[in-house]
Amino acid sequence: MSGGASAQRTTADEHFRDTTAPLLRELCVDCHGNQQSEAKVNLEQFALEPDFATDFKLWRKVVEKLEQREMPPKDALQPSDIDRQQLISVLRQQLRQAAEQHANDPGSVMLRRLTSAEYAYSIRDLTGLDLNIERDFVGDAVGGEGFANVGTVQFMQDSTLERYLDAAKQVAAHAVIGVGPLDFYQTPGQTGLELSAIARIQNIYRAHGFRTASGEGGEAFGLDRYSRAFYTAWRYRYRNELGLSQKTLADLAAEEDIDTRFAQYIWSVLNRRSTSFPTSDVVNRWDALPVPDVPANDLAPVEELAKSVRLQCDEIHQVMYDWQTRFGQNADAKEEAPVLAVDSFVVDRSKRLEMNINWPPGTKAAHIQLKVESANDDGHPNAVVVWRDPAIQFRIPDRRLPDPKPLRTLVAETDVARIGFGKHPGGSTIEPHDFVTTGTQSTSFELPVPDGATSARLTVTAELDVQHGDDCIVRCTIAQEEETDQGKQVSALLANSEGTAFGQWRAGVLEFARLLPQVSHREPAPSDRDPIPAPFDNSYNNPERNHYHYKIKYHRDDNFLVDNILDDVTRRELDQAWMDLLGSFEYHNAFLRFVATKYQLDLGERGIADLDADWVNGLAEEPLAYVQELIHSHRKIAAAFETAVPVHLENALQFASRAWRRPLTDDEQQRLREYYASLRKQQNLDHRHAMQALLTRVLVAPEFLYRAERPRMVEDSGANQSNAVALSDWELASRLSYFLWSSLPDEELRHVAASGELNRPEQLTAQITRMLRDPKARRLATEFFGQWFGFYQFDRYRGIDPERFPEFTDSLRGAMYDEAIAFFEHIIRADRPVREILFADYCLLNGELAAHYGIEAPVASTEPMLVTDVLRHHRGGLLGLGAVLAVTSAPQRTSPVKRGDWVLRRVLGIPVPPPPADAGSIAAGDVVDDGLTIRTRLEQHRRDASCKNCHSRIDPLGFALEQYDAIGRWRENYRDGQTIESVGELNDGSVITGIDGLREYLRQNERLFQRTLCTKLVGYAFGRGESIEDVLLIEQMLDDVDDTRRLSTLVEKVVHSRQFLYQRSGGKEPPEPRKQNE
Repeated sequence: MSGGASAQRTTADEHFRDTTAPLLRELCVDCHGNQQSEAKVNLEQFALEPDFATDFKLWRKVVEKLEQREMPPKDALQPSDIDRQQLISVLRQQLRQAAEQHANDPGSVMLRRLTSAEYAYSIRDLTGLDLNIERDFVGDAVGGEGFANVGTVQFMQDSTLERYLDAAKQVAAHAVIGVGPLDFYQTPGQTGLELSAIARIQNIYRAHGFRTASGEGGEAFGLDRYSRAFYTAWRYRYRNELGLSQKTLADLAAEEDIDTRFAQYIWSVLNRRSTSFPTSDVVNRWDALPVPDVPANDLAPVEELAKSVRLQCDEIHQVMYDWQTRFGQNADAKEEAPVLAVDSFVVDRSKRLEMNINWPPGTKAAHIQLKVESANDDGHPNAVVVWRDPAIQFRIPDRRLPDPKPLRTLVAETDVARIGFGKHPGGSTIEPHDFVTTGTQSTSFELPVPDGATSARLTVTAELDVQHGDDCIVRCTIAQEEETDQGKQVSALLANSEGTAFGQWRAGVLEFARLLPQVSHREPAPSDRDPIPAPFDNSYNNPERNHYHYKIKYHRDDNFLVDNILDDVTRRELDQAWMDLLGSFEYHNAFLRFVATKYQLDLGERGIADLDADWVNGLAEEPLAYVQELIHSHRKIAAAFETAVPVHLENALQFASRAWRRPLTDDEQQRLREYYASLRKQQNLDHRHAMQALLTRVLVAPEFLYRAERPRMVEDSGANQSNAVALSDWELASRLSYFLWSSLPDEELRHVAASGELNRPEQLTAQITRMLRDPKARRLATEFFGQWFGFYQFDRYRGIDPERFPEFTDSLRGAMYDEAIAFFEHIIRADRPVREILFADYCLLNGELAAHYGIEAPVASTEPMLVTDVLRHHRGGLLGLGAVLAVTSAPQRTSPVKRGDWVLRRVLGIPVPPPPADAGSIAAGDVVDDGLTIRTRLEQHRRDASCKNCHSRIDPLGFALEQYDAIGRWRENYRDGQTIESVGELNDGSVITGIDGLREYLRQNERLFQRTLCTKLVGYAFGRGESIEDVLLIEQMLDDVDDTRRLSTLVEKVVHSRQFLYQRSGGKEPPEPRKQNE
């Protein structure tokens, strides 16, 4: 303190001792003295030994009581107006001087343990998992300004530590310890490793690959990559004409969101020197795309041309897809798209077809269509197909299945004559029930449905007759015209394998299947369209197929994806995922045992790791190939796992650095390494269990559980020595992230801290802006506003009687909680003016809650949506939140007392003394036999003089909200029909009428709300109650609050304050306030 300031302080102290203290003793000590201390306040003692820094809250309250003329009480000796103003002036001067004296002191921040929520958020951000393990923790105590992050109320007991240890073990059990980097998955243990691997494989397949639907209920994905690749190739071909000469193929691929390697591959296919049909058809169509003729400086034609070419690329892909479908082995599948592949391409001269026919109830006839299409580029060949032995077997419920009947005997005579049963156009003899189609025209017939029949089965053999027709390749299809749930079309490719054109055609189709496949990969778990591999029998309903699905489960077939789409990094990640998958269970041993059984090998009790070379080399050629592949795969995975061991250890150290929110010291790294080594050597744990133990140690360390800031001493010993030292960038990052996100710093914040730039004001502001816009700012809405206004963890609230309010379901409670959090999340992330907390004309509702409130708004979502113009529905802002109205109610009725007390304490920051022990209560129900309203009952209750003073301040504010029932609905009358009077009169005679009157009252007293907001924000940021060191900061924040000021401004004020950027150096303890009733 400077000499001038010290002299002023001495003068002020003398003035207080000589003038103010005697006046206080004269006016106050009768009620607040050594003999009698009402409200446990002894001003005689405080005036004798005044300490305005330690007891600033008491002296501030004295000032407020004097200004409001509440003290001295009306029946006591009153000071003159001059004396009253003198008292106020001197006390304010003393308080101001005390605050200025501590202006450079950042205050005391007690060592804080992570709250249950902070622990959960930190684990979620560390692992990516929401494990809900904090639900097993003991509920957090609150302190300071009413928050759980206050160190003085956090105690560590043996049971608490045990819960932290159990929680750490649970987290560690979710570690994925495979051949790749350390990761975490929702399912623990080896099952988690397996499921994690499947998820990673599928994520890569989905993100980069493509395929038609596979398996019942499967969905196609990624097929538009072909169209985009064709379009990319066209742009690259004409890049100079399009003004894209500086663009590479990789650049253009990125603009179309396709992989560079896939774009390069398609470019190479489209520019092959020669291709066979049908690849040539695709290439020729792409080659015929228009050449750009772009006028200089005119982009409009370019945009129109681009749209046209993009549509043409879609058409090329459709043509390609049609050829794939026509050649696909399973083109008869309705729910599962056909898959054309080199290993599933089947062509026959004749094929027996079976088809289920279904129809809706009441159908008199089903309509069947036969279609023959060319599967070559020869247009419409003169194909002759003989349809042999067509028969129908009807199914009638509760009757024996009849024998099939020839189709000829069932259709109308007109269809018999038109179809030409028993006649061959070439003169050959066919059976009377057979018929022939020629060319590629469709043929249809009507099948009469017998009474009671619900379905039928059609069987027929389609045969290509090359003696009387062209030697061609066709697809024959039978389809039902009626759309049914169970029916499907059936088809087959027919060709003469001995014909002169067949070999060349087949080679072309196989080339097409190889160059432009329908699927970039097979599913990892084989399904209907992904056959299980040899040597297993892939046919349905056989023991080998079932054994594969139950024991071996997985098969990798993704060569096209790996070779032609994925980059090197993604390839490596995919390889690691597959090794983790096959190494997560007894895949190799199960496969080996099957091979031994199938080929009758003498395996004994040996497993894949026990096979000796002599036994292996003595195997026959076919089983030898499978066994050698299994041995190679097993050894490769084992070697990869061993290679990953040191990587996992480094990952664990990085995990510790993130968990402990700073770089590890060399000593800490060494101790963790030694701990791991001791687990392996001395306790003989395998790598996986040792890693889990190491992670557990990291998470039970004080460095994780406590938000420690290393104490440091001030180096400057001069006359202007400060009592504060700046936080390190890492400590500052931790303070900032737990303030705004209730969790540890993310990668960007860590990066800035590591650069040493976080302490720069502009960098701090940039980080504040980013973090408040981030989705994780929702946690500030939950933790800060939820605890402040009392709706914290409302999703678990059980304070409403479900028998009285059966509408208060879990779903409605959740919707109310989401509404409250979403409202404050909007205030934070949209950076709205802080006055909208009280006076917003909007709310965030889902459909259920909108209906509950009686708001007719187009809200169909289950998630909260912004709804405006809601004041006319008595909604908007804090006062209309259903969660707040519920927690301030009694179980069976509203409570004007609880609601009024909530407005005074939570919103306006005005403390209310607790009720006397004998205060009593009114009836629990909203309707009782005496017929009295809640207002009448409360008026009777507060006739007691000891109750009247507080109730006259509380009840009028609560009655203003009386038209909201206990679960937040608006109403005009009580259940017994009596009209609700939402009117109240305050001590000063002012009247508050309803919600609108309460809002107006809050406008008039908005400064009190603003002060409460600033005080609460400071208390939450520092984890302490308001201290003398905070007084000037709060005053500065208040100076910045106006009708347009936003929450971000107040947050910036806090973060840029000395209290936030510094910590108190050793040597000075915070002032301990003397016991008093605040």
